[in-house]
Amino acid sequence: MEIEVNETYRAQFCVIGGGMAGLCAAVAAARRGVKTALVQDRPVLGGNASGEVRMWIRGAGHHFPFYREGGIVEELAMANIRYNPTLSFGVWDGVLYDLAAGEKNLKVFLNATCTGAKEENGRILYADIWQLTTYKKLRIFAEYFADCSGDSILSYCTSAAFTSGREDKARYGEKDGVSAADGCTMGSSCLIQVRETAEKVPFTPPSFARKLTEEEFRYRMDTNSRGVFRTDNFWWMELGGTKDVTRDAEEIKTELLALAYGVWDYIKNSGKFDSDNWTLDWVSFLGGKRESRRYIGDYVLNENDLLSARVFGDEVAYGGWPMDDHNPAGFDSADPPNRNIFPKQPYGIPYRCLYSKNIDNLFFAGRNVSVSHLALSSTRVMGTCAALGQAAGTACSLLVGRKKAARDVDIAALQQALRDDDCFLLNTPRRLSAAMAGAESSLSEGEKRILAAGVERKLGEEAYCVERAVGETLEFTFPKTRAGAVRIVFDNDIAREYCKNPWSRSYPMKLNISLADEQEKMPPSLVKAYRVETLIGGKWRTVREEKENYRRLVRIPVGGEIEGVRLTGLETYGAKTVRVISVDLVD
Repeated sequence: MEIEVNETYRAQFCVIGGGMAGLCAAVAAARRGVKTALVQDRPVLGGNASGEVRMWIRGAGHHFPFYREGGIVEELAMANIRYNPTLSFGVWDGVLYDLAAGEKNLKVFLNATCTGAKEENGRILYADIWQLTTYKKLRIFAEYFADCSGDSILSYCTSAAFTSGREDKARYGEKDGVSAADGCTMGSSCLIQVRETAEKVPFTPPSFARKLTEEEFRYRMDTNSRGVFRTDNFWWMELGGTKDVTRDAEEIKTELLALAYGVWDYIKNSGKFDSDNWTLDWVSFLGGKRESRRYIGDYVLNENDLLSARVFGDEVAYGGWPMDDHNPAGFDSADPPNRNIFPKQPYGIPYRCLYSKNIDNLFFAGRNVSVSHLALSSTRVMGTCAALGQAAGTACSLLVGRKKAARDVDIAALQQALRDDDCFLLNTPRRLSAAMAGAESSLSEGEKRILAAGVERKLGEEAYCVERAVGETLEFTFPKTRAGAVRIVFDNDIAREYCKNPWSRSYPMKLNISLADEQEKMPPSLVKAYRVETLIGGKWRTVREEKENYRRLVRIPVGGEIEGVRLTGLETYGAKTVRVISVDLVD
């Protein structure tokens, strides 16, 4: 007998999948007033970046530091340093959960997996959810849905167009594609974490561990470098790309566990490495997937777009990771595990890649967006996925209640909404409000141009910020104006030029734990303490005085008519001057 629906939940936006893309999509929509449901089939959020899988977040900023992703994913980076300076993955899971739990318009369903959906007249009406911990069957109704599951779960139960595998090179004119299309994908990995101790630790492998030879490490780990394992996150322990990485996931995981324990057995017991004082601290029993199904949108991004950095009028995000195309046979291949094709500069990603071409109310974000296999090998990294998720959630917020298709969003409004939320776009500057553009201030003409440029980050040698002494005031006055909030962007050294550890420049996460590890520190340039005042009826009134700021983007609610704004930086995390990138008014 089929289990009956126990409960129904009505939302405006239902996001399936709580990885970085889904989390950012749900939070972005909820912050803009959308009643949102986030469905995650694991007990923690973060997907491949969670404590269950422990893959580092990477994006355009790894190879192009000044183009590190902003918005929610950068907010999380700052929160992780603030609350998790030792970069524990257990604490990181709490940082992610705190982000979701803090949104009043967001309902999170954990340990809940989508089992089906109802489609009618080209729209999804509801999704059915099974929650393992409560044994409840839930039915979630929504105006719009976003599939951020990675595996494109809604493609199994709706008519949404999708594809999988590798296209032949003629399909999109991709010179680096395969000659004949096939069903192969990039595989999955079960990562390990190792930790240094103050004494020798033996390792006896379990009976299921795979026995490995030195030849099998070729192209993957330099067995002549005795300490190389200490900074390796073992991504190359990969299998399953010649199978169905979704349907065969448990079979692949069994093989991956044998491989993971076998790799550590070799590192500990072969005599090739200085590993006596290192111990196996953690093994993932959940395979981290790189690729499965991809939806088809109104446009399919391909290799040529990435290599030419094609300018899209509907850009809503960007990438910059190389086309990091993994060998489908993974560790079982005697060939190199991957190939890297590097774009010369970051490339834009159009909005048309984020919604279904045939289901009007279906968005998607993450590794299942509308891209070719080769383009996916770049867009799949989680910094990029997070930016795509924020774009999808923000787009939904502009459509809710209007009964329009996802493709009908106002692109200019979407782009400016993303810029307001500190998401950088390659070819779309942020517009300064009319009040601030015409404000009276003590700024020089050059400083006025900086605030009006809409860049809001350092690019190369151009800092695009206003500097003042600690305690000095930035004051702006203007005719009486109604504003929802004062919006401030502080300089947090988004390129992480202050970091000694090169991995921290990409994202504050680590895998292996050394006794010599230092705690992460806030960017010295970031303002720690500040005061914001507004001018009302000729009198300055303090609306916020913050002593422990860790945010790059700050919004201070005003909710009325004001005649001026005054910002005073009271303390930094080490810099001698206060560096302000933007001061503005927003609705």
